[in-house]
Amino acid sequence: MKPQPAPYPIMVLSLSIMLLTLPIQITYGQAELPLCSERITFIDPPWINGTLWCLEQVIAEPNAGELAFTALATDANGTLYATRPFPGEVWALDDTNGDSLPDKLRLVAADLERPNGLAYYDGALYVSGAMQIYRIVGDEVEILVDNLPSGTGFWSGGLTVGPDDRLYVGIGAPCDYCLPDDPLRGTILSFALDGSDRQVVATGLRHPADIAFLNGILWTVDTARDGLFDTSDLDELNQVTPGTDFGWPYCVGADNQPDWPGGADCSGVTPPSLALPTHSTPVGLAAYTSDTFPNITRSLLVALHGPTNQADLRDGFSLAVVQFDADGTPTGYTIILPEQADKTNPPGLTTNDIQYQGSGLWPHAPLDVTVSPEGWIYLSVTGGTIYALRPG
Repeated sequence: MKPQPAPYPIMVLSLSIMLLTLPIQITYGQAELPLCSERITFIDPPWINGTLWCLEQVIAEPNAGELAFTALATDANGTLYATRPFPGEVWALDDTNGDSLPDKLRLVAADLERPNGLAYYDGALYVSGAMQIYRIVGDEVEILVDNLPSGTGFWSGGLTVGPDDRLYVGIGAPCDYCLPDDPLRGTILSFALDGSDRQVVATGLRHPADIAFLNGILWTVDTARDGLFDTSDLDELNQVTPGTDFGWPYCVGADNQPDWPGGADCSGVTPPSLALPTHSTPVGLAAYTSDTFPNITRSLLVALHGPTNQADLRDGFSLAVVQFDADGTPTGYTIILPEQADKTNPPGLTTNDIQYQGSGLWPHAPLDVTVSPEGWIYLSVTGGTIYALRPG
């Protein structure tokens, strides 16, 4: 039986914003934005804090399947790109009506092998998938790497270009809980921009679904193995330095507890920089350095997919912001989508309640997050929808 919405009022502050704000356009970069409530792309629910940002629907393609847009990236002009792994396609989304928001799909590349990672750098779009890393410039598609570790298990994960002008790619493990035959599974690899000079950067990762640089530091995410349904925080945000070992499959959690029959030596394992709820399943990661939303600048955006075999919706199905202290150490995270605008009205409404009553993202789950040059935040979710958070 489908959960019915609870009898609470829609929690959007657009009316109060209109009453308190003069009806003028807001200018950010090159875009002049009307008030949130006046945009035809405005959407509610999911709930957001309407005093901080406006939630808009970029595109909805339910016929494209659950994994319609698994990875996102933007270029220097703000064009949004997305991967479709099963048909092997990369699509661009162009702004055709002049509202600075992408609205029309354009095929960029086809016949790729399970594209699932995107990065734009210096006029080129880099794509990772299966055993390949591709470089796309205009209509030309070039294979840079054709021997990424691949096969069963988790797909090749996120892709980014570092400040050292090198490609970094997350390689998923071949299984949920096993000793991999290929030591390069469950790692982060690095390559020169032409695909040469492969280096192993980090090991011991089950599902490095995405990677990102913030302030010159490389970050990745990981998710605990199946079957761990306790209350501990066993999913991870990890700071990556060359040679780090994060412990999979032997060790788990911030305390590096042995998680292997007969025990294991976890003394040399690098603990996570920030523990996340078990099976919140972080799958998307992006640095936010823009001043468009000054309340979250110099932070990391994390797309939390959520569990696939639990009824509890508190952890996942959301977009979170990881905060840092002055030394660059993560101090915690805050859920910004879905989010109650006023946490006392209605009283006692939890994130679980928000999801079940249909005011959150559930039953759809986040897949990836990226940031445009203007500071817009794009979030793709299962079922073929891409949202945007822009100034209200």
